[in-house]
Amino acid sequence: MEVTARAPGKIILAGEHAVVHGSTAVAASIDLYTYASLRFPTPEDNDDTLKLQLKDMALEFSWPVGKIKEALPELGSHAASSPMSCSLDTIKSIAALVEEHNIPEAETGLAAGVSAFLWLYTSIQGYKPAKVIVTSELPQSSGLGSSAALCVSLSAALLALSDAVNLDFGQQGWLMFGESELELVNKWAFGGEKIIHGKPSGIDNTVSTYGMCSFIAIWKTV
Repeated sequence: MEVTARAPGKIILAGEHAVVHGSTAVAASIDLYTYASLRFPTPEDNDDTLKLQLKDMALEFSWPVGKIKEALPELGSHAASSPMSCSLDTIKSIAALVEEHNIPEAETGLAAGVSAFLWLYTSIQGYKPAKVIVTSELPQSSGLGSSAALCVSLSAALLALSDAVNLDFGQQGWLMFGESELELVNKWAFGGEKIIHGKPSGIDNTVSTYGMCSFIAIWKTV
């Protein structure tokens, strides 16, 4: 089974700088999306790695799941239905895993995004091998919420194949999350945004979640 989730970008119409200080802002989702696809290997694949492919950047990262378990022993037993924040010690351990791929220092945003992925994946799915492919219509560092759309689409795809949500897999095509599932997606995505930005306002992930991210594409692989 393969799951694809999409999440839209956002535009802040008013209050862009004030919102980080708790003031009101006006924002809306836009018709540009980030897509995250999740596929677990079959026993015949004999694959024991977690792979992240950033298709638009022609980059791929991989880690043996045993190495992830050794580096992040506290994450695998967490319930996906109870979102949490990433501790400073965990952030340091994740950073060490990311640094193995020699991401240039200038690409701090890329490293932060990969770190958010590792945390979200391991917190929600544990130490399972899988391949995640990310594609996006959103330009980076443009103020359109690309990092939030990444975290929301990842959270939605990971939760779709977890015990935390109930989706009718008998249907084909786009399925809709309910209100409680969207709240769960939003909370996990906010945790990912904290890894990337430190102290985000939460408006980007909220708009991306409740804008139009509630559609999950489900299909079975051959």
